[in-house]
Amino acid sequence: MTGAQPHPDPRQLLEAFEAFTAASEHLQTRYEALQAQLGQLQGELQTVLEAVPFAIWVLAEDGSLRFTNRPQGLEGRFLENPPPWEAGSPGGQRRFQTQEGRELIFEEERRSAPHGGAIVTLRDVTEAVLKAQQATREDRLSAMGRMAAELAHEIRNPLGSLALFSGMLVEDLAEQEGPLDLARKMQEGVGRLNRVVGNTLAFSRDLRPKLGVVTLRPFWEEVLRNAPLTEAVPWENQIPKQATWIGDPDLLRQVAQNLVQNANRALEDQENPHLVLAAVKERLEDRPCWHLTLSDNGCGIPQEALAKVFDPFFSTFGGGTGLGLAVCHRIIVAHEGLLFIESQVGRGTTVHLRLAAAQ
Repeated sequence: MTGAQPHPDPRQLLEAFEAFTAASEHLQTRYEALQAQLGQLQGELQTVLEAVPFAIWVLAEDGSLRFTNRPQGLEGRFLENPPPWEAGSPGGQRRFQTQEGRELIFEEERRSAPHGGAIVTLRDVTEAVLKAQQATREDRLSAMGRMAAELAHEIRNPLGSLALFSGMLVEDLAEQEGPLDLARKMQEGVGRLNRVVGNTLAFSRDLRPKLGVVTLRPFWEEVLRNAPLTEAVPWENQIPKQATWIGDPDLLRQVAQNLVQNANRALEDQENPHLVLAAVKERLEDRPCWHLTLSDNGCGIPQEALAKVFDPFFSTFGGGTGLGLAVCHRIIVAHEGLLFIESQVGRGTTVHLRLAAAQ
């Protein structure tokens, strides 16, 4: 005969149940706190990913999209090969054209994801590439400038003698119409050579800007009003009134006059020609600057010529010395600014100028 089992103490059961309930409630509260914390962290991570200056795509093994911080996509198109989130994308530097026609340069990097698939990042490296190109161009131009200066000095003395003797010859042949015409052509040729030598020396000299405040809107208004623009070329000045540069007004006027002259020549024989000036304020490397654009709808520059437009003695216009843009480049570099050109044949050209703001 077995002994009767002792009945559990109701008080002990109640205490155990209360302890279990309290532990459950504590766990539930802790779980809800962790869930809230996880939600907060996910929200903060999403905010950070949306704010980073590059695009991210997380792709599954089958190529489908698992996550991106650019759900709205990129407004524009890649100029060659598929977009980064598609198969066959080559990686490396990629050329991209915005809806406004601006060309950007992206750096694409692709790496394997921990659980299969891939992580693709896309960084805008346009600024770095343009600065590197400008630095390389400046090194080349400086070397060419030194060589050109030496040649110009060697040419100047005999050229002065030629100018003197051609002038004397014109005077001596004043009564002989045929020979006089030939002498005058020789004198004109010597004059053109002398101008080329003078421009070459101006290009090669050291530039030390005398810095001041340049208010962009009236500055460019003056340049445009004094430029030899044909009456058929209307222009529009959209530069904000508060836009300013820190720079040498005289040197920058040379740049402005040259750029407007080039635009005017590009607009010859074009239907409905026009020029548009605009500027936006930017902040780069913790300093404010104004990014100015001069846009025309002229003949445009062929792609193969675009890389050479800043080279001395290269010109897309007949009869020019080819020193204008080279001098412009040296002036902007002396101001620690940035100058670059975008152009499409038949659609026009946009010149970009960026210098430090005065305020």
